[in-house]
Parts: sequence; C-alpha cells; structure tokens
Amino acid sequence: MGALLGLIAAVCITLTEFFSRRVSDEIGPLASAAAASLAAAATIVPLALFVGGDPARQDLVLGACSGVGFGIGIAAYLLGVRVSSSAVIGPTVAALATLIPFLYAAVVEDLPPVLAWLGAVTVVTGLLFVTMGGDVASNVRGGLPIGIVSGLGYGIGTAFLVDVTDDAGVWPAASQRGMAFVTIIVWAMLRKRPLLPPIRFAPQSTAAGLFGGLSTALLLAGFTFNAPATSVTASLFPATSVAAGRLFFGDAVNRAQVIGLVIVIIGTIIIVIA
Repeated sequence: MGALLGLIAAVCITLTEFFSRRVSDEIGPLASAAAASLAAAATIVPLALFVGGDPARQDLVLGACSGVGFGIGIAAYLLGVRVSSSAVIGPTVAALATLIPFLYAAVVEDLPPVLAWLGAVTVVTGLLFVTMGGDVASNVRGGLPIGIVSGLGYGIGTAFLVDVTDDAGVWPAASQRGMAFVTIIVWAMLRKRPLLPPIRFAPQSTAAGLFGGLSTALLLAGFTFNAPATSVTASLFPATSVAAGRLFFGDAVNRAQVIGLVIVIIGTIIIVIA
C-alpha cells in the first residue's frame, strides 16, 4: 500500500507541475507558483484539522523555514522549465533535493551507511549525464543554474523538516505551504511582477494547488504503511515530469539525458533504501 500511495503522489506532483506550467507560460512563473502555493495551503489546512496533532512552536517554525525553500524551489522550477527543458531541470532538482537532506544527516546526525554514499555518487553521475548530454534545444547553460537554485530550495527546505516531531501532525506542512506563498509574493514584489494570475486562470491554479496538497497527504498516509516503499516510488516523479514535459510542452529530450534521468532515479532509490 505504501508503494502505491507513493506512486500516486509522484503522479500528483507531475499534475501540479502540469497545471502550473499552463499558467506560467501565459502569465509568468512567480504568479503561477504563488497561486499554486496558496491553493495548496488551502488544501492542507483542512487536512491538518482533520488529522489533528499537537505541534510544538518549533515544529511550526521549522515548517515555515522549509516553506521559504519550497517557495524558491517551485518558482525557480517553473522558470527553469520555461527557459530550458524538464529533462534538465527535473533530474537536477531531484538530485539536489535528495543529496542535501542526505548530507545534513551525514553531518548532524548518524553517519549514513556505505550504501547511501554509493547512492549519492550515483546521483551525481546521473546529473553529469544530464548536463553533458544536453544540446542547443535543451538550453542546458541557461537552465542548469536555475535548476540548481530550485534544487537548493527544495533540498534545504526538506532538511528543515528532518527535526519535526512525530506529534506535529500535518501542521508543519500547512505552515510550509503558507510561508511558500509569502516567499513567492515577496519575490514577485521585488521583481515587480504580477502577484497572482487573472481570475480566468483560477481553475488551473486551483488544480495545481489541489494536487500539490494531495501529494503531501498521500506521502504522509504512505509513510504510516511503509515509509521506505513510499519514498522509493515517490522518487520516480522526475520520470513522469519529463514524460509530461515531452508530451504536452514539447520539451527537448535526448538519449543521454534519459540515461542520466534513470541513473539519478536509481541513486535516489539507493539513498532511500539505505
């Protein structure tokens, strides 16, 4: 059951990206990311009330700090796939989002086993294939720095959640989504960009946020059944994102990038198993 819920969560992450990109292509990544984050927060809060929990103040603060990273992550991701390709941005983000929490655990907590280090090396190897295999159509040079910013945002944001207590319920995720919205709004104000998309994009933005919140709910439910199995199947989301990018947005994808994507996913799974 955990593996199934993780797989569905991966599909929901891809659907979040799909609807967000529809808005981003018309209005811009910041407005799209802000609307999706707001809708996700509106989805998570009722879920948090239903699930319950007794979060400490520190749990909510950690969730908010995580939200700053996630806000930067989603906005940079949408910008990256706009100027480059999901075959470049997806694996880059997945690699950093996996490696940063891993390195945090290696430095601050118990030293991970040798298998985890092997997974980290595998992830980096796959990332090299992704970047070296790009061509002019993929615009690796333009997209890679943006993908790195997105991956750093997601990775650091995830690391903040490592120390959340088990009694917190879903409330840290609620504070995370809320702070992600605030972060993107501030970013948009500084860049003098539209804060939210026009009302005609409400269905797409709502769908993006709904699937984003649903992915969180599915991951949490999967963790109660089988955390490792859930994490492994959820880590497949770059593959579905690249497939969606190719089918619906015409993203450039070549053989070397596909090989790199597969290697990144294998490395991620090794780290999760370890």
